[in-house]
Amino acid sequence: MDTFLELFSFSGRANRARYFWHILLDDFVVIGAVISLGVLDLIIAPIFALPAIGVALAAAWAALVITVKRLHDLDRPGWHVLLFWIPLYNIWLGLVLLLMPGTIGPNDYGPDPLGHLSQS
Repeated sequence: MDTFLELFSFSGRANRARYFWHILLDDFVVIGAVISLGVLDLIIAPIFALPAIGVALAAAWAALVITVKRLHDLDRPGWHVLLFWIPLYNIWLGLVLLLMPGTIGPNDYGPDPLGHLSQS
């Protein structure tokens, strides 16, 4: 249950692997929800599309939360997620989130998610 609640909290940090797999899963969920939304809306009835809208919104929220946590791991504030709206810079920022290692040891946003690996 504790892991489930982490999807809604902006506090803490997320390492590269957790960010990558979480974003990959979120993309599949959102794409599946959008496809099912279109199919249910066209074929059956609009009322059946409501669960798909809920799933898509929950997955988008979880993607926002994990991105903020990844920014925290790089010792950047969460509002930097707004920089994804800047063309070309968003590509660079996405690569930074996927490829740069996080801050070693604790930072202002919490303990190192890989703390057991960075200790000598």
